[in-house]
Amino acid sequence: MIEKKSVGKKYEYYLNDKLGTGSFAEVVKGKNKKTDEVVAIKIIKRSVLAKYGDEIMNQIQLEVKILQQLASLSQQSMCPFINRIYEFLETANNFYIVLEYCNQGTLYDQIKKVKKIEEKEAIFILFQLLQALSLISNNNIAHRDIKPENIFIKDGVYKLGDFGFASQKSLYQTHLGTFPYMAPEFFNSDNYNTKVDVWALGLLTHEILFGEIYYIGRSQFEVQQKILTKPYLLNDRKYKISEQFKNLLYKMINKDQKTRISAQEALMDPIFDFCKNDPRYLDIMKAEKLNQHFEENSEQVEQISLLEDEDKLKKELEQQKKKEQKEQQELQEYQKLQQEKIISEKNQFIQNGIKGIKEGILDKIAGITLMVQLADYLNENIQQLCRFEILYILKQAAILIQQLKDRLEQQAILGKHDHVKIQFDCEIWMHFYEDRNLLQFIDEIEEVKNQIKKKYIDYVNIINYFSLINFPTEHHKIESIANLNLTKPIDLQLYQEQLFLKMQFLKQDSLKTENQFIKQQIDKCILWMYAAYEFQKLCSGELFDIKRFIQAIINDDVEEMKCLTLK
Repeated sequence: MIEKKSVGKKYEYYLNDKLGTGSFAEVVKGKNKKTDEVVAIKIIKRSVLAKYGDEIMNQIQLEVKILQQLASLSQQSMCPFINRIYEFLETANNFYIVLEYCNQGTLYDQIKKVKKIEEKEAIFILFQLLQALSLISNNNIAHRDIKPENIFIKDGVYKLGDFGFASQKSLYQTHLGTFPYMAPEFFNSDNYNTKVDVWALGLLTHEILFGEIYYIGRSQFEVQQKILTKPYLLNDRKYKISEQFKNLLYKMINKDQKTRISAQEALMDPIFDFCKNDPRYLDIMKAEKLNQHFEENSEQVEQISLLEDEDKLKKELEQQKKKEQKEQQELQEYQKLQQEKIISEKNQFIQNGIKGIKEGILDKIAGITLMVQLADYLNENIQQLCRFEILYILKQAAILIQQLKDRLEQQAILGKHDHVKIQFDCEIWMHFYEDRNLLQFIDEIEEVKNQIKKKYIDYVNIINYFSLINFPTEHHKIESIANLNLTKPIDLQLYQEQLFLKMQFLKQDSLKTENQFIKQQIDKCILWMYAAYEFQKLCSGELFDIKRFIQAIINDDVEEMKCLTLK
């Protein structure tokens, strides 16, 4: 049998009637024992809050204060479009926020079912929610987390709820929210106003109209950059709504908060004229008036009942306190185990990420050192044909290894543009930079750089001497490119044109010769020169599986080298 629990003397709920779960609270379906009215009860455990510190406790108290204020304002202003609070109760172990129950779930549930909502219905929904925004902004309240999950539906009425991130003017510098709905001023300004909610409601309306989240990305950083830079446009054919509605959305999703329309101004748009006479809206307002009259009478009856049952309530609270203490003990033990598990998994995730970064960087270094092997091979086999290319390859390798060292020293994040195998979240990179092995890593790169530099200088001397003896008329050309400034690259187009011609020359020789050994050696030279020709792809991991290619070199397996030239 499922246990039934009481909240004070007035409310009760069953443990299996959960409506939702958050970071430090859960919401259950309950009822008012005296009136049988169904309610939603938000249960916040003190033990869970303790680990978040005073800041979360203060935010919950602020949420309750704002909800109580809005409950009163909603009655005064006849605004049924805010999810109302009925009571706030405390026990030794828990806080309880008793809220209006919305029997049709959330707007998020509705989107999952229908994907898109037609224009006229979307306008009617927006009309209701703008009234909620108008009420809260008139009282200097910013909701700060408007999204489909926080729009509740009760008997066809759309209600703004979950004020867990809400604040009043004194806290407007705190940046909170759900990324795809956060206004630009959250990221580029220290101050903002209640118009952040108009921006979010505009994007929510876009979502229900077209079945898409406009600002979406693979990371929070990518979403932030799109919000700051990507214009909101509805020029595509898929955005089939009236120009009048498009113009209103443009005014709401305006990156400049100073010129962005307010909720009050939006409600004056003629697009909402039909809503004011819609039979559904008239019925909503009529029901709200009757409900207020009923609540006033109920409050008078409850005040008398409270006095009569005060002693009984104390006894029930004592019994409940004992039960909750036992539950708290069990929960603490469970949470401790869960926390240890989370920490262990997190550490493993970080270590795996650091290992992946190291492997990616080592793979990039392997690609650069393979370029040096290319230069060695060309020097040993076809020096007289590839003098210019040998120096070019070594110089590019020295530049690339220096760039890699500089970026690691500056803690600049490497990504797919640097190497296809290096793509990790910022958090993993931050842990990598704090890893004590990073300095050793940089020292090793410095050593590789010095070896390449020395080899480059040696080859300059060898090739200068070789060209002076064998090609005195072309010697000045070698001297002009063989400078020791390793930060200055050689002209790429000139290098690639010459190397391509030499590859064509060798290919013709391969076709002419019938000696298989000579043919194999020529083919091998062509493959090495092709690798040199595509050195940028080589060092990004796009052209070769470097480890397999090196193994093919060691094994002198020309066929294996061929299959790796196009990954």
